[in-house]
Amino acid sequence: MDGNVQTFNEAIAAGREPRDYLFDTAQLPTGTVQAFLDFKIWTKSGAGITCFFREEKTGKKFRLTVFRRKDTEEYKLADGKIDFTICRLNILYQLTSDKNSNGNVVLRQAEMVATAADGV
Repeated sequence: MDGNVQTFNEAIAAGREPRDYLFDTAQLPTGTVQAFLDFKIWTKSGAGITCFFREEKTGKKFRLTVFRRKDTEEYKLADGKIDFTICRLNILYQLTSDKNSNGNVVLRQAEMVATAADGV
């Protein structure tokens, strides 16, 4: 698979620690938050990309998964702005998420805010 998404084993070999990132829905942020995208890992089935974020203001680490769209086969949100197979790492994103009918936190919108070169 193309892009800058790693397998779990590649992430571990690169020194990443997925366990440090919250995934309990009671602890995940909802609403709008700004966070750095630290790294991305393919889900076991390949039908999703788990994105590992670090909140800008608090440093809180959390993860959200973007699933492959059935209509386009792309790993994008409904607005189609960001392709999560190739989106940049280590930059600031503005994220909007909420809970779906099952109580899971779902990423609804994401947009790039700034890059490290911008002085972030």
